[in-house]
Amino acid sequence: MAMIEVCDEQLNELVVADLQQSLQGLRQDLEVGCGGIWSHDPKEDRKIIKKHIKALKIVLEYYGWCE
Repeated sequence: MAMIEVCDEQLNELVVADLQQSLQGLRQDLEVGCGGIWSHDPKEDRKIIKKHIKALKIVLEYYGWCE
């Protein structure tokens, strides 16, 4: 197994990029109306997606991200 070293700034950039990608995916799911991700009830699913979007925004803000 090869080992690589990553400095804190690089790690933060990777984490933020991944979180942003997740946020974008959830927003697309919300727009399209993808159902059945967390619940079979579309209304409940949208509610949960919105909750996860809010949580991702909070975590991204911790890393200094702003919309």
